[in-house]
Amino acid sequence: MEQFSTLNQNKDYVISLQQEVGVKADGVYGPNTHCAVRNYYGMPIIIHMGKVVPIDSPLEIDWSAPLYELDDGTKNWYKRKSDPSTICVHWGGLNSRHCYNVFNMARGRHVSSHFLIGKNHKTEEYEILQCLDTGLAAYHAGKFNKYSIGIDICMHPEDKYWEKTKRWYPDAELQVCKIPDNRVKGRKLVMIGDEFADLCRQFLQSLREATDLAEKPVCETLEVMPVKEATQYSIVGHHNISAKKWDVIPWAEKLYYGLDEEYNLIYLLFYIITI
Repeated sequence: MEQFSTLNQNKDYVISLQQEVGVKADGVYGPNTHCAVRNYYGMPIIIHMGKVVPIDSPLEIDWSAPLYELDDGTKNWYKRKSDPSTICVHWGGLNSRHCYNVFNMARGRHVSSHFLIGKNHKTEEYEILQCLDTGLAAYHAGKFNKYSIGIDICMHPEDKYWEKTKRWYPDAELQVCKIPDNRVKGRKLVMIGDEFADLCRQFLQSLREATDLAEKPVCETLEVMPVKEATQYSIVGHHNISAKKWDVIPWAEKLYYGLDEEYNLIYLLFYIITI
């Protein structure tokens, strides 16, 4: 039960949770307890800071791809000193399981992420994998690791992978990028399709709400900024953290630009309905 290892380090919490949801209170968080907790909340759940947290996710959260320890014994995380302040968005792999395998077979090289979202290589259906408790720092963005939650959009942007990419994502398009940033301008790139982008967008919104980050604005600039400055945002792209990175410049607008306005509108409507 590697995927629940951080929960099982807190036996008192697990017992309390088991008592709350009405299962045997043995202090061991396993598949049966997990199923009971999921049913109790009536929605998907994530592990955030060593505890289970319900999330209004567009898909169930899959726990079958943990990255706590690689086959060679390498730990793919380190302990945080404080709660994460920002979600950092990346791209990686040809599909979700391909991205996971890249991380899992790193062989002594630290590389990991908290969440992977993309097509399953067998079912060809979209899935969301949680690979690490958000309370642990993953290796995904250099000095920004300790402040951030990493999420990988599992589709490759480079045109050399186009034939493989369009198999998994038929609504993607190959286009010359016109965004005025030297990292991408004039390059022929794979542009994320509406269906996949909408799914990712919904999950990013639900994730920042579940992790209490929704009050902070989304970064809607291509500017590369110091790490501390980036922590003022709820969502940034890897391109905001390093001038050498360009994920996810071509997709950022579709993935998370405008989420603040949507969030504020939802809560305004809720307020109007409840007064």
